[in-house]
Amino acid sequence: MVATPVISRAALKADCPRKDLFEAVQIVGHAVSGRSSLPILSHILIQAEGDGLRLVATDLELGISCRIPASISEPGALTAPSRTLTEVLANLPDKGEVALSVDKSHTVRVHCQKSDYKILGLPAEDYPSLPEVPDSVSFRIPQARLREMIRHTLFAVSTDETRQILTGVLMVFDGASLRLVATDTHRLASIESVVLEGHGSHNAIIPSRAMNELTRLLTDAEGEVQVILSNNQIQFDLPGDAGIQIVSRLIEGQFPNFQRVIPTNHTRRLKIPSEPLLRATRRAFIVARENSNRVILKTVDDKLVLTAESQTVGNAYEEVEIEKEGDDIQVAFNSKYLLDVLSVVDTDSVYLELTEPLKPGVMRPAPAQQAEGDEATIATAPDYLCVLMPMQLA
Repeated sequence: MVATPVISRAALKADCPRKDLFEAVQIVGHAVSGRSSLPILSHILIQAEGDGLRLVATDLELGISCRIPASISEPGALTAPSRTLTEVLANLPDKGEVALSVDKSHTVRVHCQKSDYKILGLPAEDYPSLPEVPDSVSFRIPQARLREMIRHTLFAVSTDETRQILTGVLMVFDGASLRLVATDTHRLASIESVVLEGHGSHNAIIPSRAMNELTRLLTDAEGEVQVILSNNQIQFDLPGDAGIQIVSRLIEGQFPNFQRVIPTNHTRRLKIPSEPLLRATRRAFIVARENSNRVILKTVDDKLVLTAESQTVGNAYEEVEIEKEGDDIQVAFNSKYLLDVLSVVDTDSVYLELTEPLKPGVMRPAPAQQAEGDEATIATAPDYLCVLMPMQLA
């Protein structure tokens, strides 16, 4: 993230509700650097903006800003240490009004009722501003839908820092639709959706940290997110009066060809009720976690039998009623991976598509309105799938 200094007078006098200021500090505080050699990156920038205050925090990789209403008696800007400011505001009276000001030595005064604090700040003009992302590629999408898409893929991101390209979520935008893909090579999650008012096209790998912060701030309420993409930055403008903006540096490199990983056919398909399978897997996991998380799935007529064993714990046995197409099969999966995908699926049933015990399986939602045996509908209806690599049975 390119740092450009904020040009602003080192003076500010403003009054605002403690609750609004505290919530804003908490929002942007997630972008504050905890390990930077630059002291100012442990601070939050607060600057006058029209009839309010804009708060900004960045670690030069991720930046978050938001706005709150305030009474401005003297325009300007200040910086204050994020941790100190957060703790002070957290303990001030809930319904109090905070008076903020800064002097020429960059000392920030926080006054609320009978409480008065002076916090050592740094020059506001030295604080790096968030980069401006050119809007040659952009789209809008309902925030609830984007939140759902991130939730359905983020769990599959790799945590292995030696393979940085897999520590982010791939965003594929073609001008009309958006696809998110994540993989750690043991599983792959993919989801697709149409967008609103899109123009241009671009592929980008977004760091998981940025996606986590975005998910934390998105809600299921109405409103659209504007997404702007460039070669090395992405910007999310969230709906609402707070004017929340997230800007993140993208991960450079070539994401693996995920289409090759997704099986194009299957010889067995199981329709399994989601909640019973989730509960059965969760119980079996108690034993499976002591043996590399391995749980064995075996079909027996119209039942799916889940077993797990551990020399230190014992054995687990579960049965779930299913609808089966194709021959019986026995396959082993990582129970943690099964739980991850079952925890985000919100349909009554899921399809588990299989070919052989050592070939990848595909789990996808089974739409309630889907007609039984309607192959065309089954093939085209789902916009979400998760590919699971099997484990050795023995």
